[in-house]
Amino acid sequence: MKESHNKLKNWLTNSGIVESSNDPSLNGAVHSFYDLKNNVFGFLYPEITGYFIETMHFLYDVEKHEKYKLLAEASADWLMLIYKKYGGIVMGIENNAPTQNLSFSFDTGICSSAMFKCYELTNNKKYLDFGVSLLNWINSGSIENNGTILPFFDHNRKTFLENNDVWYKKKGCLNIKTAIPFFRYYKISNSIEFLELAKKICDSYLLFQRNNGSFSMYIDSSVTNLHTQCYALEGLFFAYYITKEQRYLEACEKSLDWCVNHIKNDGSIRIWFGNRHKSKASYPIAQLIRLMILFDSCNDNSKYREITTKLMNFLISFQIENPNLHANGGFTEEITKSIFGWKKNSRINSWGSMFSLQAINWFENYEKFNFESIHYLY
Repeated sequence: MKESHNKLKNWLTNSGIVESSNDPSLNGAVHSFYDLKNNVFGFLYPEITGYFIETMHFLYDVEKHEKYKLLAEASADWLMLIYKKYGGIVMGIENNAPTQNLSFSFDTGICSSAMFKCYELTNNKKYLDFGVSLLNWINSGSIENNGTILPFFDHNRKTFLENNDVWYKKKGCLNIKTAIPFFRYYKISNSIEFLELAKKICDSYLLFQRNNGSFSMYIDSSVTNLHTQCYALEGLFFAYYITKEQRYLEACEKSLDWCVNHIKNDGSIRIWFGNRHKSKASYPIAQLIRLMILFDSCNDNSKYREITTKLMNFLISFQIENPNLHANGGFTEEITKSIFGWKKNSRINSWGSMFSLQAINWFENYEKFNFESIHYLY
């Protein structure tokens, strides 16, 4: 497990997945993936750059190496530049232009959370101020009266919207995670306004969670996506951490129990339920491991210990061993089923690798893990 962790850490910092350049329009930006088949990096992804900052914060607090702080600062500065250049945290950048002229509320929330972590690392107030400005942007029109969040801002039409083009353009359960940066800022400022906004977002779980514990991908949907469900649970775990309201924890346990019932003997679990997609992905499995460890730590028991061992054994099977330094140590995105069986795809996934790094670390420290470490959740 330690060897796997070290290879993964090396991939995240030395593979080229994060840009190291004298060009400020590139330096610190994180690519969405590396395609091993075509030997190319994917588009630059602001949301995932936010996760990278939080990953570096986590590694710095574990190891105290200055390089992690410098990497986090470079990525934070790139996000600030992107916001200024395009008027928001655009979804992706390719060929020096946005992949869509849209900014997503979820992505902006992730980047806000990252700025608060960078402020904690550096004590540089510019990161704190920028993080708050991103929260104010989210609160300028995306949060509905029932706590759901309009998913994107259309820069051409100058308004927050949702539509049916694709699942992440609808108001979904994943946006419950957007409460986390509001909670983080409440911890910094003691602002009741931000606390109430965070709780309002989290309380929308009542609109998404079914009686069996699973979450609808969006309101009244028959589809469950494990990745978006885990995002919702991350927000609810954080709500419990801040408010100590038992209902948030109970909602999480009910959902985790539903997941347990869908995990196979080999530790695998599908990402999609209620549609025809047949795939298993690294990133929701890493998320699920972290969530189960968090639950056991806050209850001082080992309810999910055995199942996390199965999940971890399956997760490690996603790691790439390859002489190509752009690939070696990273975690492939998913495996998909065809008539020939299950097959790994060629994309080595940046956020799946980041989630997996923390999952491995927490799993290795299961017995001494403290629920306060939710502070490092990204």
